[in-house]
Amino acid sequence: MTTAHPTDAPSAISRAELRGRATGAGVMAFFGLGWTACGVTDMPVTAGRAVFASAALVSVTFAFLAARRSRAAANAPTHGDPTADTRKKVGVRFALVVLAEWVAIFAIARVLVATDHTEAVPAFVAVVVGVHFFPLARLFGVRAYHLTGAGMCVSALTAAVLAPLTSTAALWTALPGFGSAAALYATCVHLLRVRRDNDGQGPRP
Repeated sequence: MTTAHPTDAPSAISRAELRGRATGAGVMAFFGLGWTACGVTDMPVTAGRAVFASAALVSVTFAFLAARRSRAAANAPTHGDPTADTRKKVGVRFALVVLAEWVAIFAIARVLVATDHTEAVPAFVAVVVGVHFFPLARLFGVRAYHLTGAGMCVSALTAAVLAPLTSTAALWTALPGFGSAAALYATCVHLLRVRRDNDGQGPRP
């Protein structure tokens, strides 16, 4: 537990967890950029491009840090790694959660388009994506995913209230877009950070 390791490979975190966090951060960075693209949809072209370019730089930075953390995991201990059977079960459950997410997105989008509420698609998609983080929080043991999901849902529901109330169509894309991007980027920070235990027994996530 107290054996010295390189800075990028904290001794208190297992190899599997480090790699899992790195993979999660990389995925969050990618989708954070995607949600930013949604957010800038109704912005003036020049401003939208500037915001998107800034988000792209942020995503690339997080992706680089995630790749670095994944490589550093090679020096981490394996004592806490899950068994092959456990990994298989987690993989199956993850696939089921993602499948349910995409089925829900497809069904809701079809209903909204059919009822001539296309403008609301981004907000309701953000709700579905946000909700899917709640089972993932338990599945992967990452409690911060509750906050990720809550952040996406709140931003989407805020759009559903304010856009019709203010008759501002741009809010349908700006609020869920930027709100979801912020939640995902904040999650990247959490997944990639490592802090030291108060008892001095070594670093931990």
